Amino acid sequence: MADIEKFARATVAVTLWDDNPADVDLLGFDAVVAPVLAALRQPDLDPITVGVHAPWGGGKSSLLHLIESAAESKWIVVRTSPWEYEDQLDVKGQLIAEVLAAIQGQVKATEDITDRFAKLFRRISWSRVGLAVAKGALTMQWDPEKLVDAFTPMKEDGPQSLADFRREFAALIGKLPYVDRVVVLVDDLDRCLPEAVVATLEAIKLFLSVKKMAFVIAADQDMVRDGIAASLAGTNRSETFAEHYLEKIVQLPVSLPRLSPVESEAYIGLLLTRAENGGAGFEALVAHCADRRRKNLAPLLGDLDGLAVKPSEATLQLAAQLNDGLLPSKRGNPREIKRFLNAFGVRSQIATTRGLTITPPIMIKMLLLEERYRKDFETLVALPDAERSRLLRDWEAWGRGETDVRPDEISELSRAWAGSEPRLAEEELNPYITLAATLVAASLGAALTDELRTFVRQLLSETETLRDEAKEAVGKRPAEDQRQVASALLDEARRAGEDGIVFIVQALISIAVATPDLASDLAREIHQRLWRQLDAASAYDVANSDVPDFVQIARDLANDDQVVPGVREAAGIAMEGK
Repeated sequence: MADIEKFARATVAVTLWDDNPADVDLLGFDAVVAPVLAALRQPDLDPITVGVHAPWGGGKSSLLHLIESAAESKWIVVRTSPWEYEDQLDVKGQLIAEVLAAIQGQVKATEDITDRFAKLFRRISWSRVGLAVAKGALTMQWDPEKLVDAFTPMKEDGPQSLADFRREFAALIGKLPYVDRVVVLVDDLDRCLPEAVVATLEAIKLFLSVKKMAFVIAADQDMVRDGIAASLAGTNRSETFAEHYLEKIVQLPVSLPRLSPVESEAYIGLLLTRAENGGAGFEALVAHCADRRRKNLAPLLGDLDGLAVKPSEATLQLAAQLNDGLLPSKRGNPREIKRFLNAFGVRSQIATTRGLTITPPIMIKMLLLEERYRKDFETLVALPDAERSRLLRDWEAWGRGETDVRPDEISELSRAWAGSEPRLAEEELNPYITLAATLVAASLGAALTDELRTFVRQLLSETETLRDEAKEAVGKRPAEDQRQVASALLDEARRAGEDGIVFIVQALISIAVATPDLASDLAREIHQRLWRQLDAASAYDVANSDVPDFVQIARDLANDDQVVPGVREAAGIAMEGK
């Protein structure tokens, strides 16, 4: 009991940032919310569908929340996420039912309106007959009770289809008292399976697009387009159809901008400040940033005198350090910023409970090394304790321009990191590095043995000799070992730079050559997990691999209009004569 109490006293609260939609605009989304609201208020845009486009983690859910918060008093707002529907086989029916239920719950009931709701709900029940029969045909087992339940609601009116559902729905919406708009906010569509994507859009297009209806669809347009195309995979015009289909449904496309360096630094500073000081004073700080944003003043967290709540100098320095250190693709993404801050919070907690004292700036610099330059971090870890200070001293001297000699063990890309504050060479980092190394090893996959983990590191090495030796060694291992190495390489792809992706593809090709039975699976993984990261060098490598499944990757790259032109052209050139 004493040990438990001692542990509890040593455990401090960890500040973690959730992934829920923001209730306060920290990102300057008001510039995007304003035109969306203006379009929803415009009477001649009726009905209207707005498409809000942003990649994963770009703030789409937060934007929907801000739109909902600013809704007019005569609007009915319905928030829905098709991804969360229990029955993914009847997304269309569930979406219609959810919209009807939400409207019914927000309007004053009259006899006429109640009767119209009842009729529309019965039509939804009738539509489920086809679903029940389809399921029965697939399993060769019909459930009589489900068929009876589906047919029963329509007995008093006789069998009907959804052919005139739209007319009935339009009549209902037209009779709603004191309602100017029904605004349906659709979130997470880009997470749905292709069939659910199409079913949701069909519900919007066929059944709910009537006067007074408005839809705001927040999704990664590329993923939605891919979902539409995948549902038509058997046709030779799927990509073209998907493009035109989405354009037909979405009248007003709006893109959320990625965060600029100025915006991301302010966002980090606001998150850190909010964790320390919330309340009305924090809202004044947010308003101050918004005012400077409108006036194009930088930094946004500047001229803070007179504010009751403001970031400390240490917080501003941490925000600048993190903003400078993160990959551009991550510092421009609010969710990636939160993920890094959460990793920092958790690592701080682990270090505290282990009795380690390490300042936030030093830990952030070490985490950035671990995140951006994993091979260099592993080089540091592999050295004896006495050698680490020597490497850090030479590394930082090169990074600061005090010498032109780069230590042989580390990469050219890490120079900016080495030259950044704070200095590490004189710090006692060995206990922390030992702790971090055990956590990184776990992240590579518990199933990997130390030997396989070493192979993964060598396959990602900048030294060609090490990579070639590892390829030969992995090729002699059992197929299951090769599969585990391939999986670990693919996991590393999200933090790999351009050279890292090339090395990963080359390693996967070598595994496919050594064990042809794995080629199909590996090619599929490249399609699913590396497609957007492939470059011209990788296109050339797969085209000349002599592995049919990998050669097909090059062929697909050459024919994919969504691929970067340079990569597409490289694949086409490499495929000439094949």
